Amino acid sequence: MLWPVTGRRHLAAEQAQRLADVRQKNPESETWLALVEAALAESQDATTWDPAVPAPVDGRPARAPLLHGAEVGVNRRSATRFVRRLSRLAGLDGGGATHLDALELLEAAIRQDDARIDALAAGDPSTLRVVAQVAVVPLLRACARTIASEVSAAWWEGYCPLCGAWPTLAEFRGLERKRWLRCGRCGIGWEMPWLRCPFCAETSHENLGYLAPEDGETTRKVEVCDTCKGYVKAEPTVSELPWWGVLLDDVATVALDVAALDRGYHRPERPGFDLEVKVVEA
Repeated sequence: MLWPVTGRRHLAAEQAQRLADVRQKNPESETWLALVEAALAESQDATTWDPAVPAPVDGRPARAPLLHGAEVGVNRRSATRFVRRLSRLAGLDGGGATHLDALELLEAAIRQDDARIDALAAGDPSTLRVVAQVAVVPLLRACARTIASEVSAAWWEGYCPLCGAWPTLAEFRGLERKRWLRCGRCGIGWEMPWLRCPFCAETSHENLGYLAPEDGETTRKVEVCDTCKGYVKAEPTVSELPWWGVLLDDVATVALDVAALDRGYHRPERPGFDLEVKVVEA
């Protein structure tokens, strides 16, 4: 079977091998993986996306992510090309996909404004939501490359200090097993105490626990909170996962999501932070 071509850019050998492994074990996720592959390739184009990154706005509230209040200037032609390509991969070619305003879609995606994304959809909005969140990855990765160093080491919130998203994964790093939360959009990480729910800040061990896989898997698990019924997948790592590893591990562990959902746990419907950001034409 021939996989979709990613364009002129090629993935690094490590990325390509990991992607092939996930594809082999998760053939049912091919559409999603094709989108991820395109995002990985597009994220290599620093010349297109890095100039769009704004400096953090002075005077932001203490709990506000770095992008709060920012105005992001994006090359419209490049953004439109990428959004249309993702739309084709997702089967949205035609049906209004070619008339999408790419900058408006990117702005709605950064803000995690599902209602606004739905309003842009010509048909079933669920697919466009997926396209939108993948489309914003190269831009948020550029932000991570450029301004993530300004994240405070004292950051204490459960949502991403750069883009305000809830964590996709928790890592327990090295021999010390320090707990780091990772954003699946921009890829950055921030340290969080073991006994603390990222969603509601619950710290009582009586209300915090985990679900272990039933197939003999001993490394990955699901952290759960019985106070807010939230969950986040977790795994031990020798060192920090590469940002793209977070994306691929999320796909590779869908069975953990199913197990959590079957037991009444869920991801929060609302974003971690109501991010105010504008995307304009550069």
